[in-house]
Amino acid sequence: AHLVFGTKARSPWIHADIAPRLYAYLGGILRNMEAVPLAIGGMPDHVHLLARYLPKHAIADLVRTLKSNSST
Repeated sequence: AHLVFGTKARSPWIHADIAPRLYAYLGGILRNMEAVPLAIGGMPDHVHLLARYLPKHAIADLVRTLKSNSST
């Protein structure tokens, strides 16, 4: 699945100095959900994730968990 989600109000919060840690953290969240992160990247105001996930997970649940566990 290709997932895209933005920051609150599309504000540019994802700066180059924190992006690698954020992407690694998102990958960890996916692995904890038994998903396989294939590619993670983005821009200052949004994130792109390419992941393989089990059919038992709804995409909405994946996104909700990713967003709630990675936000401040």
